[in-house]
Amino acid sequence: MLWKFTPRERAREAWIIGLFLQSITWVSGLFVVEMKWISYPVALFSRTNGVNRASFSFEFFLFPVVAILFSLNYPSQQPLWLRFLYYTVIIGFFTLMEVLLEWKTKLVQYHEWKWYWTFITVWISLFLNHQYYMYFKKKWLKG
Repeated sequence: MLWKFTPRERAREAWIIGLFLQSITWVSGLFVVEMKWISYPVALFSRTNGVNRASFSFEFFLFPVVAILFSLNYPSQQPLWLRFLYYTVIIGFFTLMEVLLEWKTKLVQYHEWKWYWTFITVWISLFLNHQYYMYFKKKWLKG
C-alpha cells in the first residue's frame, strides 16, 4: 500500500511519520501488554515473545502504515467538521478491524481492554503523530 499510495517525493515525510509513530506505539503497546489488558497469543516472532509481548505486526507495521497514509492525505484545507469526520472514519475503521480480529481470531485477546480504549488511544496517537509531522514539515520547509 505504501508503494502505491505514497509519492516518491514524499518518502522522507513518510519515514518521519512512521518512525515517530513507532516510538509512541512501542512504549504504549508494551505498557498495555505488561498491565495484562491485552494479549497477543499468536505472535509473528514467537521466539522473542517472552521478551516483547506486544504485537510486532500492529506496533511496527500496520499502525505506522495507517498513520503515514492518514497524515499524507490529511485534508488540512477543509472545514473543521470534515477533518473531524476524517479522523472518525479512519479511526473507526481501524478500531472495527481490531474488534473483528479479537472476536474472530486468536491474534488479539482483550482482558481488561474495551473497544473504546482502542478508539481513544488510536485517536491520541494519530493526533500527536500528525502534530509532530506538521511541526517537522514546517521546520523542514523553512530551512
